[in-house]
Amino acid sequence: MSRVNIFGMAYSKEEAKDLLKKFKEHLGKAKLERNYYHKNTKLADEQRKLVDEHFITRNKTDYCSIVDATAHYSYD
Repeated sequence: MSRVNIFGMAYSKEEAKDLLKKFKEHLGKAKLERNYYHKNTKLADEQRKLVDEHFITRNKTDYCSIVDATAHYSYD
């Protein structure tokens, strides 16, 4: 017996099981990436607050030449 996916393509039971396994693996990897992203986003926010607190308010230094920047990349 074949199964039909949302695109109208038929799969055998074995192919459907394999696809489901791959899909679950993908979801697991995507969850890890998402958690990594969220963790590092929070860390960056905390680091930004520390920079603002210890550098900007004490007039020790200023951001390169960008006003109100949340991130600055340099490709030197």
